[in-house]
Amino acid sequence: MSRIDEIKKMLKTDKDDSFLTYALALEYEKIGKTKDAISIIEALIKTDPNYLGAYYKLGALYEGKNKMDKAMTIYRTGIKLATEKNDNKTKGELEEALWLIEEES
Repeated sequence: MSRIDEIKKMLKTDKDDSFLTYALALEYEKIGKTKDAISIIEALIKTDPNYLGAYYKLGALYEGKNKMDKAMTIYRTGIKLATEKNDNKTKGELEEALWLIEEES
């Protein structure tokens, strides 16, 4: 059984498990299915907008697809949320990612 199958099986017991959903997206990314990874993380953010790690990963996935406007929007949304949650570590990571895109523009 592949890791993807294992995660999907676990998600059948708890379909709203944000960590498992995120892990599933990472597994799809590992096998080159970026479009699937993006779809999964976008759905995760809709169901659990407070899952901060998703913003960094989704932004990075968009960067990999050369969709810089989308990446910047996601990073900014994550920065706002991290600020509200007083999560300075995540905020700093998102700000750095955004800054790197802006520097290249």
